[in-house]
Amino acid sequence: MVSLDGGERESDGVQVIHKPKTSSAGTRVTATYQAFQSGRHAAVSVRWLGTAVRRCAAVSLLLCLIFGPPAAADIIHFKNGKKLNVERAWEEGGRIHYERNGNVFGFSKELVARIESGAYLPDAREAPPKATREGQSVPIEVLDEALDLDDSLDSEAPEVIRDGQLDQNRLRAIENDALLQPGDAQRKLRYQKALRDVIQWQIKRNDLASALSFIGPYLRLDPDNLQANLTLGWLHIKRGQYPQAENVLLKSRIRNDQSAELHYLLGMTYYHQDKNELASRELRQSLELRYRLEVDSLLKKIEQENQAENEFKQANSLHFVVRYEGSETNQALGQGILASLERSFTELENQLNYSPRDSIAVVLYPDEVFQDVTKMPGWVGALNDGKIRFPIKGLTFVDDTVRSILKHELTHSFIRLKTAGNCPLWLNEGLAQYLSGDSSRSFLPLAKQAIAQKSFPDLSQLEGPFIGMDAGRAAWAYQESLLATEFLMKAYGLSDVQKLLENIGKTGNFVTGLRTALRREYAELQREFEEYVQRQ
Repeated sequence: MVSLDGGERESDGVQVIHKPKTSSAGTRVTATYQAFQSGRHAAVSVRWLGTAVRRCAAVSLLLCLIFGPPAAADIIHFKNGKKLNVERAWEEGGRIHYERNGNVFGFSKELVARIESGAYLPDAREAPPKATREGQSVPIEVLDEALDLDDSLDSEAPEVIRDGQLDQNRLRAIENDALLQPGDAQRKLRYQKALRDVIQWQIKRNDLASALSFIGPYLRLDPDNLQANLTLGWLHIKRGQYPQAENVLLKSRIRNDQSAELHYLLGMTYYHQDKNELASRELRQSLELRYRLEVDSLLKKIEQENQAENEFKQANSLHFVVRYEGSETNQALGQGILASLERSFTELENQLNYSPRDSIAVVLYPDEVFQDVTKMPGWVGALNDGKIRFPIKGLTFVDDTVRSILKHELTHSFIRLKTAGNCPLWLNEGLAQYLSGDSSRSFLPLAKQAIAQKSFPDLSQLEGPFIGMDAGRAAWAYQESLLATEFLMKAYGLSDVQKLLENIGKTGNFVTGLRTALRREYAELQREFEEYVQRQ
């Protein structure tokens, strides 16, 4: 939540509260960042509020800003153009494994273009911020087997994917051919292969909504297919549809209780629904059947949480569950947080025309327990990794600052669910700041100057995690995100922004959602945005 106007916001996934240099709430510490402008750096003043949240972007990984000199490590370059900075990376068993902050994760080798040496931004327990890095995350890696669907299908080139596009007419002809002669095994097999190819193609394009629409017809042909059910469960998990994923995986478990992959996915599904005991059981079964470092890492994380929260009390509201150590002060604080979150929930239902169905967990930790559970640096004060984790030392009531922080964080949850995780970071972060009452007014002079000097970053450059940026560029990115959201609200209005979010969720793609909701191409939107800034 770096801001140029003295705000305290950052992005969607992880919520980080910076401790003040003194213990009194409300203490402000002033720092100077070097922000991107006109090919050079201009000094920008940024204020940190002692109890304020610094949020970090989460796409698949949870991000946070820390400061410290870079160390030698590896950079993983993906075929889709994205990069991942890690402590170390290696190939094993046809998969790429990597380590970050003591956790080990892995994914298919086929996703990787190359691995090269780079600089890693290491953890620091008490250092003041000086660089950007990724924090810990719950691994949600697609399993290789889940994408194969059916090994019995031949390996010929996709018949319905031509020149990188789906041939709808050919797919329809293959479908009709199979349906008109349901007893013909070869025609059925051809249709299955066509559906499999489409599903894999859509997943590689990150169009999960479309992939989800094609998995249904596939399962109607072969409802008990394990790999197809694993893929369906994984798609639901990636879209934040955990009850649906649980339902699919539980049905499949009846016939496939010896699948390590199924137990792994089911364990993740339970974890994201705050069902830690059930999650631990499934993950242990997965490990008994097949050892995976990712599974072992998640199981240890859950067990540590269970141990830390074993004696905690619990308070519930309509949409939230708060757990806390059982003092009267903590109980009153928990009730205040519940009331604030419920008020923000109602506001966001109206502002975003959406209502999450599942309860959101909030855990209030003593400071030392927070450090043990999250393994975050000592200067980090809170985070949101699906649960809102809040260290409460010195905090006895909910003031306006905390209310704003909670609404900002909750906005990210709404947007993630409404768009099935496909919202570009600039829009996600911009909306969270805008709906929490922030303003980019003090940023306008810098933005105008950058546009005049043709050094204003395009919004398309701000779609993914801001990881890898120095602090100044990150500060710029957050403020440009807020300014772009203010432009959208004034130029198109809240109803069109709601429609844009809805279409992003339906299509799984921002560019397509932009075309259908606002009838604009990305380049047109960028031009309108810059013209708006120059008129202010």
